[in-house]
Amino acid sequence: MEKPLISYMFLFHWHFLNALFTVEAPQSLYIVEHGNNVTMECTFPVNGKLKFSDLNVSWEKKDESKKQVYVLIKGQEDLKNQDSDFKGRTKLLKENLNLGQSLLQITDVKLRDAGVYHCIIGYGGADYKTINLKVNAPYRTITQGTVRTGNNEWKLTCRSEGYPRAEVIWQNREHEDLTDKANTSYETGSDQLYYVTSTLTVKSRTNEVFYCIFWNKELQENTTAILHTSDSADGVLWTESRRFVGAFLIMTAFFGSVLLSIFCIRKARANKDCRTPVASSSIAGLSKHKDMYDCRVASIEEKELKYMQIEKT
Repeated sequence: MEKPLISYMFLFHWHFLNALFTVEAPQSLYIVEHGNNVTMECTFPVNGKLKFSDLNVSWEKKDESKKQVYVLIKGQEDLKNQDSDFKGRTKLLKENLNLGQSLLQITDVKLRDAGVYHCIIGYGGADYKTINLKVNAPYRTITQGTVRTGNNEWKLTCRSEGYPRAEVIWQNREHEDLTDKANTSYETGSDQLYYVTSTLTVKSRTNEVFYCIFWNKELQENTTAILHTSDSADGVLWTESRRFVGAFLIMTAFFGSVLLSIFCIRKARANKDCRTPVASSSIAGLSKHKDMYDCRVASIEEKELKYMQIEKT
């Protein structure tokens, strides 16, 4: 790979130029979250109006091999040798060069962007400064699931991603440690993030509370999710329970209708036995006879019929 012009300047003229030209770094360490943007800065003396044709700027990342991040040669952008990790994500804020500021912006920061950078400036002289970039990925969002797997048995799940690797701690309402009963797995993707899934199976009644805590030891940071054992959160497995309940209700309705039919038949027979002829001589004693009274209140239609017979006599 072709080396930037300024690198050659350091090889052959460093001991002459170092005392005449000084680059400064107002901030030597930058800490940024994964996915955010960062702007790193180094400064250099301009001494009047900036002559872009005399200016060379180079930003490099020091890994196992040198990675070219951004290059400006004689005031002109030159990205033909830019490392593929940074393509489309870097920008030099050129409007600040007149003020003697070399501001490099990296967008959508990746974990692999972390490391040591050199800000190299050539402008009548040459110098560089070292800047460190640290990238964190806190476990900000936890996806959770609560499923009933049996009688008073629940499967609780928490998922999240971040960096570095986090420990998952489980607790109940009384904050007793249940971590030993959980199963936690870790996977890493091409973005170097840890994808963490932790599952806890417990015996519990409904409306209980459990906590899953993602503890990032390196960042001294934790994120907590609260899980509730409630019927509304039973998910797919609870669908099977609802099917069972539906079948039970259908059977209950069927047997209920059979019992109701038997009751109606028996009642009809009892009413039939109560229907005896009404004579004019027995009208006065009709209301005093208990069995006849019970039959009359059993059916409104029968009561009306009896009164019609009474009026005719």
